[in-house]
Amino acid sequence: MRALFFKFGIFLLISFSLSFLAQGEKNRSLAPNFVAKNLDGKKVELKELLGNGPVLVSFWSTSCKPCIKELSELQKVYKKYKEKGFDILAINEDGPRSISKVRPMVEGLKWEFPVLWDQSKDVFRKYHVLGIPHTVLIDKSGEIRYTHTTYRPGDEEVIRKKIEELLDEQKEASQEKEGEKSEK
Repeated sequence: MRALFFKFGIFLLISFSLSFLAQGEKNRSLAPNFVAKNLDGKKVELKELLGNGPVLVSFWSTSCKPCIKELSELQKVYKKYKEKGFDILAINEDGPRSISKVRPMVEGLKWEFPVLWDQSKDVFRKYHVLGIPHTVLIDKSGEIRYTHTTYRPGDEEVIRKKIEELLDEQKEASQEKEGEKSEK
């Protein structure tokens, strides 16, 4: 009898998991918009960048070694896809004691993507960040398509593949629009 209950429980768990996964594609959530200042004090707004293509938002700090490794690897991905509309926003979470380290670190590592300040932790809270590094990939329409917390070598390849998928979707949608226009 116990074995029967165990098998039934496994069946329910698998059924629930599969239905949840199937709905996950349909029930994507929209990324909260935000405005934050870059290292030069200029305001950057997420929704202004989304029209160009996918945006990866990465939460990090200077004391987080995995954050720095991840962003250094993502710099290579950024260089490869930025001409296709891909962008990265690196949101710094340093406090008052270490904020002076941010600009020298970014310049020393030659990161080319925008680095934004979030000293009030408003963006951090909007995205329900529980730990860093925390990465959020947002498609052109503003839907969150991938999130990941922590970093292990190789994670950048997963992100690269997801970016390629989004860029392919974007290209296909653009071609469909062009086809519709030529039919009219």
